[in-house]
Amino acid sequence: MQRRSLSPSSDLSGGKSPIGRSSRLITLVTVVALLIGAPPAFGADGVQYPGPSGTFTDDDGSVHEENIEALVVAGITRGCGENLYCPGKEITRAQVASFLDRGLQLPDTDTDFFSDDDGSVHEDAINRIAAAGITQGCGDDLYCGANLLTRAQMATLLVRSIAGLSPATTDHFTDDDGSVHEDAINILAENGITQGCDTGRYCPGDHVRRSAMASFLARALGLEPARPPATSPWRLELVVENIKGGTTDLQAPAGDDRLFLVTKDGRIRIISDGAFLPEPFLDLRDSVVEGGPEEGMLGLAFHPDFDSNRKFYVFYTDAIGPDGHSRVYEYLADASDPDRADPSTARHIITFEQSPTLATHKGGQMQFGADGFLYIAVGDGGGYRDPFEHGENPQTELGTIVRIDVDVDPGADPAYGIPPGNPFADGADGLPEVWAYGLRNPWRFSFDGPYVYIGDVGHVAAEEVNVADATLAGINYGWDTMEGTACYEPPSGCNMDGLFIPQVAYSHDEGLAVIGGYVYRGSAIPEMTGRYFYADFIGGWIRTFVYDGRVTEHYDWSRSVDLSRYVWSFGVDGHGELYVLDRWAVWKIVPN
Repeated sequence: MQRRSLSPSSDLSGGKSPIGRSSRLITLVTVVALLIGAPPAFGADGVQYPGPSGTFTDDDGSVHEENIEALVVAGITRGCGENLYCPGKEITRAQVASFLDRGLQLPDTDTDFFSDDDGSVHEDAINRIAAAGITQGCGDDLYCGANLLTRAQMATLLVRSIAGLSPATTDHFTDDDGSVHEDAINILAENGITQGCDTGRYCPGDHVRRSAMASFLARALGLEPARPPATSPWRLELVVENIKGGTTDLQAPAGDDRLFLVTKDGRIRIISDGAFLPEPFLDLRDSVVEGGPEEGMLGLAFHPDFDSNRKFYVFYTDAIGPDGHSRVYEYLADASDPDRADPSTARHIITFEQSPTLATHKGGQMQFGADGFLYIAVGDGGGYRDPFEHGENPQTELGTIVRIDVDVDPGADPAYGIPPGNPFADGADGLPEVWAYGLRNPWRFSFDGPYVYIGDVGHVAAEEVNVADATLAGINYGWDTMEGTACYEPPSGCNMDGLFIPQVAYSHDEGLAVIGGYVYRGSAIPEMTGRYFYADFIGGWIRTFVYDGRVTEHYDWSRSVDLSRYVWSFGVDGHGELYVLDRWAVWKIVPN
């Protein structure tokens, strides 16, 4: 790295799961801390934290406890040891750099600003806050990372970190008059980030303890000091188990009381009143190859007008021929028997030419958007490190979400149209079918209101959930320049300009394969309305968050469920109620 000197400043501040294989390398970003202790049985009641007092045992009763929890929820801290936060410890300038870096999710820099932090675990964070203009160090080429941080210095760091703070109109404290930090201290007070240490006093020279730093940072970043309720409002109830062929997807037409379960071996089976009908709705086992971990029948989508046109769509890896490609077909439900599809109505829609030698990263989720178009998630084709460079190449459909219009003349060739709003509709800079790209394996995605939620399975370091404007076409989600919120290729100093930064990313200390889900819009559990459910195939947890322009109320519910069977997918019925699929069973999310 190139080292750049700064002028001295008076601030003194400063073998994977079936969905991919990896080991965790990057810092946790925007996730709930891993909970401790053995959970009760699958679907049983329980609390969400290790005890009634939260993640840590050494901050009980502290006025800062809720803000410490807010840092946990946002993935900014995992404490100082098992179940410990060390709230009374005074924080160093190096440590606060890491807190700020995680909270602000700062981009990497190739510049080494200071000579006295070489080899420190905080060095990268120190360089990132320097590159962002938050610190200029403590002297020429020095950061003084071991020095304890004062409350005055904390004020200046926060004001430089947070855009849009209102200027101060009042002199709030008497004990900071003449300090170079006075303006910053007054700005914090004006914006409700501090009330000082006593009436009319800020105590600018006092050292900042880890507990007080949590409140400073949580208030400045607008983090929610929230935790899940002591008793879960939901639990898992077994619907069916011992499912031959394995599960991949569960859908239903709007308003329909039946459940349509997709099995990996190539069938769609109807669950009615808690039991399978004797005959499958559709049986494509002769056409589907499901030998690889992510091969098989992977997706199902019902046309928005299914009640009148009987159309539905399936995504599967094809056993016919040597290519091993993934294909989408349209079928019609039988006109005389609504519990059976008519195999003779098969109409080939589109083929994705994925490598027959790589049995991973097929994608496979399909959803109709509010615009009436069919969206199809397609993995990058598999392989270590995206060997074919598909991810950020819109000239291939691999590593993308495709958007097509299936409401065309039945005899049309191809059997779909290109929506005029597709970003490469003219074919000049990308394939006309591509709607979004830069994805590794968008195994599950879903729409809710103005947003699309994409769970993109990671590689060696990070899993991610992206929440984007559902009307915005042409988004580059960054793989393989980025993995999660960090650089991947190159491993540092990558150009993130124009790339989408995921709102939720977590390290492989927390899990190995994100399983995207749905926002709950059912009626049975009002407390969960508007919360997005997602899980991890290996992590042993289900988490939820609310998104309203930013992630809030990010909860881990792993004390409510034992996921030793592993979450493989989520499903949704015709009334908006949600389901959890492990490999061989279906569970319904029900009121507790």
